[in-house]
Amino acid sequence: MNGRERFLTALRGGQPDRVPMFETHFCLRFIREVLGDTMVSPYHNVDDEVRMSRATGLDMLWTAPVGFTSFANILQHGDRYQDEWGTWYGMDESSWPGAWMENTVVNDRDDWRKLKFPDPRAPIRTEQAKRAVELANGELAVVGAVRGPFSGAWMVAGMVNMGRWLQKEPDLFDDVLREMARWNTQMGLAEIEAGVDVIMIHDDWGMNMGLMVNPDQWRRYVYPHIAEEVETLAATGTPIIMHSDGNLNAIMDDIVGMKISALNPVQRNSGMDAAGLRQKYGNRLCLIGNISASQTLPYGSTADVELQALELLRDVAPGGAFIMAPDHSYHGGIPSANVWQVFETCKKYGAYPLDLNAIRGRIAELEAQGANSRVTVSASQTEKAPSGGVAKRPRPRRD
Repeated sequence: MNGRERFLTALRGGQPDRVPMFETHFCLRFIREVLGDTMVSPYHNVDDEVRMSRATGLDMLWTAPVGFTSFANILQHGDRYQDEWGTWYGMDESSWPGAWMENTVVNDRDDWRKLKFPDPRAPIRTEQAKRAVELANGELAVVGAVRGPFSGAWMVAGMVNMGRWLQKEPDLFDDVLREMARWNTQMGLAEIEAGVDVIMIHDDWGMNMGLMVNPDQWRRYVYPHIAEEVETLAATGTPIIMHSDGNLNAIMDDIVGMKISALNPVQRNSGMDAAGLRQKYGNRLCLIGNISASQTLPYGSTADVELQALELLRDVAPGGAFIMAPDHSYHGGIPSANVWQVFETCKKYGAYPLDLNAIRGRIAELEAQGANSRVTVSASQTEKAPSGGVAKRPRPRRD
């Protein structure tokens, strides 16, 4: 199998020849290390993305269209920039490739009535997607990004306004979510027409301890619109990856009931147990992620990282429907050696049929050497990383 075949097989609940590997976007430091002076641009572009996938062994590449708010690409960037909706963003290497909102354009019902929606099918939106399909050449799966109703709404209104509306103007809250879902659906359909293999809907609902809104409110206001977006896009036959950080346990049955193929990033340190999800839902849901990007990857040793990856191969990967990835991203606070360790472990031990005896044997060796897959570091132990660099690594606590 090539990378595209491998990735799509796992995404559809099957068992490929090897566990696939996934990342949305590497940190700028790592891209510079791998590509050196040949890097096309410090902003998102698929020419660099394709070369990074080939160099690291990823089975896919991810691309964000113009209009994927808060994410700067080669067509829309700078230290400050204003998007099509009127929202201003600031960015630097510590926020890269994302940006922070500096204002909100919808603060009340009157602002909402006046808001002019840009064309979701403007040709410029799919330029990067078409270039990605061309460069991938059928060898890598191309994942096109869109937002969902919740994250789409907060990019024009902000979380404070959304919280106020939820309590005092629920009809406005509902209206904004519905229209943002429909706008992003059209952008997703345009990406599918451009040839992407997969659509990934980014719609963060979770925090470390639970949801941003209570489960009943999520079911009342968010679910109908995200379910409609998923259903419309999935009706084309395109696999759908749902991305939401945080603890989603309270709504997992609802998520699995939608017509999605996979969930990402299955955030370990927010209480998302990939092994438990696999046991409960089987191959109905492909799981993408669960390598700790907040603890083991930034603060563990390469042995700690290898051990965590091996445990996922042992507990989650058997039978397929699993894709190795961090539970957020390979961000700038992660030593490069730990990123490479995930790739090397997956390539060495992730071939199907899995050699579980070899995996268990290597786990025993690492544990005997003192490796720990559950490295934990408190916030008070961490030090801010220099821009584009790696955080100073405190002594980890080994539970």
